[in-house]
Amino acid sequence: MTLSLLCRTEEVAENEIKQFTLNGIELLVINQNMKFYCLAARCTHAGAPLAEGELENGVLQCPWHGSRFRIETGEVVRGPAKKQLPIYYITVKDNNLLVEL
Repeated sequence: MTLSLLCRTEEVAENEIKQFTLNGIELLVINQNMKFYCLAARCTHAGAPLAEGELENGVLQCPWHGSRFRIETGEVVRGPAKKQLPIYYITVKDNNLLVEL
């Protein structure tokens, strides 16, 4: 398991969605109630930028067609997306967010 430094915890405010690119991979970091989640940054339906989406009660909504994904698992809660959103495991160490790619 190789962990890569993604950002500092203070770079992602509480209940904020922030996009990063690491090793050519577009990633979203979500800070929900001081717990951090990392997901693929593009919707699995039509490639919409999910950083522009809405976050509500642990569910991220795509800004283009309204697909909804559970941020803990990437599971599709509502279509039109059918494919789960890839998630990446994140570790907090010394106020750094480290992601497993």
